[in-house]
Amino acid sequence: MILNTLTTETNNDGPSFYNNVYIKPWCRISAYAIGLLTGYIVIITGREYHINKRSKIIVTIIIIVISLMWLLVTNSDSIRASGLSRSITVVYMSLSRTLWSIIIGWLLFICSINQGGIVTQILSWPIWTSLARINYSCYLVHSTILHIIIFNQTMPFYYQGYLAINNFISHIFFSYAAAILVSIVFETPFFIMEKKLFKR
Repeated sequence: MILNTLTTETNNDGPSFYNNVYIKPWCRISAYAIGLLTGYIVIITGREYHINKRSKIIVTIIIIVISLMWLLVTNSDSIRASGLSRSITVVYMSLSRTLWSIIIGWLLFICSINQGGIVTQILSWPIWTSLARINYSCYLVHSTILHIIIFNQTMPFYYQGYLAINNFISHIFFSYAAAILVSIVFETPFFIMEKKLFKR
């Protein structure tokens, strides 16, 4: 399958999905709202809150079913292939970020009250502490890094599994490298300045 920047960024039917939906902040407001709500719930419940085992199992099963469904459902409009009806595509595109945010919110909540089991143990590994310090910077710069790489391609992209993995690893590397630079130049100095100003 041959892909290029024009194919991946535009839609044959008119305006591009990327420009009109993907990068617009109001299309992601549900995820932000659920994140804020999750943080609020974590703060008001505290780490001593306990969920009974039956309720936790039921909610976890529902969350797993939803996450698998959303991961395995194919969005036909994105891959230019037939399969899903327009109504199913609209439902998918409307609810995908909302439901995925609920899944992540539940995971964060049960881990915050130490009832996440093996997930809590994995997320408590020391290696995540170092990455957590630059994750937000990585989130801010990764889109720019992707655009620089994609729009500087001089030939079509031939989709292959190994090539996709190679691109993924290189994108991650360059995103975190840029994030470290942003953190050193901007985030850390402003954090120190804020700490001195507010005496924290």
